[in-house]
Amino acid sequence: MTINITPNAAPLGHEIRGADLRNLDETTFAAIDAAYRKFGVVVVRDQKLTPDEQIAFSSRFGPLERFALDRFNKKDHPEIFIVSNLLEAGKPIGMEDAGRYWHSDMWYTTAPPRGSHLYALEVPHADNGEPLGDTYFASTAYAYRTLPDDVKRKIEDLEALFSLRKYVAHVGHTEERAKNNVYLKEIVDAQQAIIDREIVHKLVRIHPITGEKCLYVVQGVIREILGLPQDESDSLIEFLTQHIIRPEAVYRHRWRAGDLVMWDNYSAVHRATGDFALPQRRLMHRTTLAAPLTVAA
Repeated sequence: MTINITPNAAPLGHEIRGADLRNLDETTFAAIDAAYRKFGVVVVRDQKLTPDEQIAFSSRFGPLERFALDRFNKKDHPEIFIVSNLLEAGKPIGMEDAGRYWHSDMWYTTAPPRGSHLYALEVPHADNGEPLGDTYFASTAYAYRTLPDDVKRKIEDLEALFSLRKYVAHVGHTEERAKNNVYLKEIVDAQQAIIDREIVHKLVRIHPITGEKCLYVVQGVIREILGLPQDESDSLIEFLTQHIIRPEAVYRHRWRAGDLVMWDNYSAVHRATGDFALPQRRLMHRTTLAAPLTVAA
């Protein structure tokens, strides 16, 4: 099987063409893996994957990790996390509003996963046929490379305090909003159980596979940079956030059914948009790659 890579203007989000992910020889898989490592976000369109086939493909990159809220994992394939606005018997089958802020997945854990593979089965559309629910990606590796040298030196050894309480306030998953929404109540209840959780991550982290330096900044989550006055901390967080998401560094993915988008949680952040509602249907399956067991030399 021969593949080719079609680049775009952004430093990530390049499209891999000519691949059938159900049937990859070792040489073709190695080429896809190399592109994934190099760019951080790659797109493979026109796939027809069953849950078993998606799990099998993702597992070739290493062990998979289940999403923390088991309620939204597919019952007969718990390695798949469902992203959807669909209802069955009046109850949501998946998470509807996941990730509508600039983030990398599961930042609240000590060993965040390597990345995710999101496969689109149904995509909402506007009346004119344009797809809705776009996802935006920005390269944290490119962001680090393009920082001024004095900023690189300043942040090299700094650590940041990531706060679940600050995140909850940022995204607005409050008890008041959840009163008449069973879906939100489940999320709020889960968050309240660990609301005081805080975790320290380095602002500059080394990609455990490629060895590349990447910024680690999540929008609306960092309470403070340790060792800095609060005003200086807030100013630096805002500067780094805006540096990461500069328009020229962002890839906007316009979904089509059959797309599989692979993103790396070390070298990229992403943000979903929620510009759709039923009767426009969205159904996607996500597999999550666990943190690597070994690190780059």
